[in-house]
Amino acid sequence: MGIERDAVRDDVLGLLKQLADDWEYDEPITEATGLLNDMAMESLDLVVFATSLQEHFQQEMAFTEFLTELGQRAETDTTAGEWVDFVYHELQRAGQAAL
Repeated sequence: MGIERDAVRDDVLGLLKQLADDWEYDEPITEATGLLNDMAMESLDLVVFATSLQEHFQQEMAFTEFLTELGQRAETDTTAGEWVDFVYHELQRAGQAAL
């Protein structure tokens, strides 16, 4: 049985909350929270967050492609939910590759 999306969501949001504490961001963090607009993260912060996620899940993920896609779209913000979905799909893909 693979990892559940709810577990991924809890871990991703938990890591965001840890980072938010470092930046003194005190609003609730949900899947709808914008990392750039709401949390005022910058591109380097996204890279640090991506690295933290890879370390937490002990899994290499295609963050370069993900961040490139984010940079090419009209909507400039990215939500916590988008990161949850990305990590969940990356973990599912890695699980399938291991079979």
